[in-house]
Amino acid sequence: MDTLQDTTVSGYGAFNNAPSGTKNAIRLVTGEPTTLPDPATCRVAVVGLGYVGLPLICGFSAASRSIGIDIDANKVDELKHNNDRTGEVTAADLAEADAEFTTDACAMNDADAILVCVPTPVNSRNRPDYSPLLAASRSIGANMKRGAVIVYESTVDPGTTEDKCLPILEEMSGLKEGIDFYLGYSPERINPADPTRKLSDIKKIVAGSSPVVTDFLEQLYSRVVKAGLFPAANIRVAEAAKILENTQRDVNIALMNELMALYDKMGIRASDVIAAASSKWNFHHYRPGMVGGHCIAVDPYYLVDAGRRHGLSMELVAAGRSVNEQTPFFLAEKLEELFESKKLRLAGKRVLVLGRSFKEDCPDTRNSKTYKMMDYLWAQGAEVYNFDPIAEDDHFEGGRGTEIIDDPFDGGAYHAIIVTLGHRVFREQLDLQTLTTLVPKGAPLIDMRGMYDGEEVHDHFTYWRP
Repeated sequence: MDTLQDTTVSGYGAFNNAPSGTKNAIRLVTGEPTTLPDPATCRVAVVGLGYVGLPLICGFSAASRSIGIDIDANKVDELKHNNDRTGEVTAADLAEADAEFTTDACAMNDADAILVCVPTPVNSRNRPDYSPLLAASRSIGANMKRGAVIVYESTVDPGTTEDKCLPILEEMSGLKEGIDFYLGYSPERINPADPTRKLSDIKKIVAGSSPVVTDFLEQLYSRVVKAGLFPAANIRVAEAAKILENTQRDVNIALMNELMALYDKMGIRASDVIAAASSKWNFHHYRPGMVGGHCIAVDPYYLVDAGRRHGLSMELVAAGRSVNEQTPFFLAEKLEELFESKKLRLAGKRVLVLGRSFKEDCPDTRNSKTYKMMDYLWAQGAEVYNFDPIAEDDHFEGGRGTEIIDDPFDGGAYHAIIVTLGHRVFREQLDLQTLTTLVPKGAPLIDMRGMYDGEEVHDHFTYWRP
């Protein structure tokens, strides 16, 4: 028989300041393997309620009441009022969901399966920051019940789940994996701001600590994923597959960004070259751009760090990251070049930047490289104004000298415009004729998404696109 001695834990960050080795529960293990829960009806708790966690909550609540846990009390309150700040889940979806939202980690004790969807960022030196993941593991270990299945969805380098998270779960709970609880990994594949590919539309990778657990995860996730499940060989393979997906995109975009700079020197446009190359059936279509956000611009650093631990330099991965980190400066310097072509200087010029989130039609500004570009423009003496009606500014990303405006006309007349993103609202409300009213004839227009490409644009602007 299990005996529990629990104390209250508020959120998955509650154990950050706990003394080393502190346990929130003392459990007596029977030694007999516990039975896995019924995947068709088991109650699911999700730790971390962002792009990944919320769709899971809504999906799993169809069969049984689900539990959503987050350390952000304001976010939890918003969700209780059917408001998702990420825009991934509608108010109607939240209203219909049979779900409990809380900051109290003790609620995990009612869950049969606990899905971990917390961030895995990097620090100021681009080294992996496992602190949110490890804090969540401590909180889960202190509050999970015997027989629970713990599934990590956060993107990590291979070995993290079993080598870093599992020992914490066992230490904090006093339980043994494979006997008293079970471990799995199923990497998130959410594509933010993509209405055509929601959670149920994207095939999901699953891997358990044993074939039996993998089979359980296939049945569990089939409740919310209709596109199919892929059982990976083991947890490390599943971890590696996810980080490979994002690293592949990063490296390929880096190639396009490097060629963008070269082709520009040659007097040809990268977009024209890509269009021509795309006429071959097996050409992989990537385009130049600023690579930001909390996945593609972060995950490759986990591989670089893993390579360092294994005596490998991971030169290609590291080079791709370096190229993409330089792209904001390339764009700022391109604007300088366009001014210099007219014997003008960037210093003192008023520059309107359209877009500051990291992706089209996505409110998230985390790790957006637009801020790096705006900081550089400001440091060169420009007056920088930014307009992005869908961006959520709930944390600081940069833009020290940038003035955020609520209407593109609020800044008055500008000397140049940079379009970083192809937001739907830009396409619908800021046509070429509108832009001509914002700047004098001959003003530079940098159009990263080719929204205004055509013969007419050259009548008013000094136009550049990759």
